[in-house]
Amino acid sequence: MSFNLKQIAAAALLSTGILLAPYAQANESKSQAQTIEVRAEKHSDVCMVTNNVALMKMIPVEVEGKTYYGCCQGCVGKLKFKRSVRFAVDPVTGKEVDKADAFIVKDENNKAVYFESKETATKFFSNKN
Repeated sequence: MSFNLKQIAAAALLSTGILLAPYAQANESKSQAQTIEVRAEKHSDVCMVTNNVALMKMIPVEVEGKTYYGCCQGCVGKLKFKRSVRFAVDPVTGKEVDKADAFIVKDENNKAVYFESKETATKFFSNKN
């Protein structure tokens, strides 16, 4: 394997740290470019049983002082009586999230993804790119 003069000079400068700053800046730009802005969906636009984000009027369901939403009477019944339907797991932290309090983002399949915060949603969608 042979090296040309430019490669040898670059290796020498890199070892002294002279080329380190531009390299770090380039990598920093890449990671910043991967950060995206996520937009929260309105809770009232999400059927919290099917997790579909729709532009139809959802039915509000009050349970223990919180408001959940369903798309039909079957979903209303499930929200009233099944605790498991009212909660999700934040895919970043693995913690249980109450859908009535969640930061909700629509994925590429028009499905709601529930997060503890905007920060965890941003982290999740930035890592997908």
